[in-house]
Parts: sequence; structure tokens; C-alpha cells
Amino acid sequence: MGSHALLSEDQERQLSARALRGDERAVNRLVEANLRLVAHVAREYQRQGLAMDDLISEGNMGLVKAATKYDATRGLRFAGYAVVYIRRAIEKALQRESSEKMLESRANGQKRSLDAPLGAKPNISLLSVLADGNSPLADGRAYSTALEEQAERALRSLNERETQVVMAYFGIGQEHLTMAEIAADMGLKRERVRQIRDRAVRRMRKVWRNRS
Repeated sequence: MGSHALLSEDQERQLSARALRGDERAVNRLVEANLRLVAHVAREYQRQGLAMDDLISEGNMGLVKAATKYDATRGLRFAGYAVVYIRRAIEKALQRESSEKMLESRANGQKRSLDAPLGAKPNISLLSVLADGNSPLADGRAYSTALEEQAERALRSLNERETQVVMAYFGIGQEHLTMAEIAADMGLKRERVRQIRDRAVRRMRKVWRNRS
């Protein structure tokens, strides 16, 4: 990692021009000269869910992406440009890890109660919502473990924000929250939370319908 010398501004300009034309050797040269930057940034994210090796691996992918897009004619040195891509790659990996741990909580002995009633509505749960394509507040019934597993698979199809909204709204692994409470927690408007919830439910229903 420390065996590659830093590049001069002129070298970066030359490599940038070549990299933008698809020259892989130029991309590799930009990457190799900045591996120490990845390690430096990765240290800031230690003890947040990923091992140092994983943080560096994710950061390196961000560095490579930056090297393919860097345009030195805009006046910014490569390190200043690449650090944004490095941080973004690491933070996305941490978010994925957090989601996976949350979604694996049942395997760790923390049942998520996908068939738990929604607040004061005893006949409504996430499973009942997925089973009824006509209403997000449909009547529930008893569900088997196999159906719970299918619901979990549908839940894994969501992105980070959708997962957060659905788990909070349906009280999965936590207390049920109203849309107003979720909006306050996430810094969003209540209507925006409703839109996210509805979009997530539509996506989950699509996965549910296609289950084998």
C-alpha cells in the first residue's frame, strides 16, 4: 500500500485524460497512488459493523470508480475528488451490513413477529397486507412458518429507507410507530413516509406473488 509514490498535479492531468478515454493502465496508476487515502478514510469507520479489511475493500471500489470519472481539467486534485466516492462506498456497505443484521435478527433468536397485530388493529399485520393486494389494511389470519419466510424474503427486497419505514410502521422487531412518529424520527413529512410505505408494500407484494 505504501510502495507507490504520490502523483504530481501534472501526472494526474495526464492520467486523467487517458483514464477518461478508457485506458485501464491509467486508472490503475491513479488507484495505486492513492491506496493510502483509502486506508486513512477507512479508519474513521472502524467499529461501526465491518472489519478494517472489509472497509478498505469497499473503499477501494469507490476509489476505482472515482479514477474512471476523474476530470483533472476541472481543477480539483484527485484525492479531493476520490474521497467522496470512497466515503460513499464505505457508508453504503455499512448500511447494507446494518440492514442484513436487522433482517437476520430472527435467526439470532429475536423473532420479528411478521404476523403481529398493527397497533390497535388486531387483524392487521405485514403478512395480512402482503396476502391481500387490494388494501394496505386488510384482515389477517393465521400464517405458517413458510409464509413468514416468504414475507422475510419480500422484506429483503427493500432498500434501506423502505426497510426502516416498513419495520417501524408494522412493528417488526420494535414497537409499532405511527406515520407521524416515523416522519419525526426520519426528518420527513408524513405524506412522504406514506409514499415510501406504499411503494415498499407494492414491491413486497410483487416479490410475494412471484414466490415459488
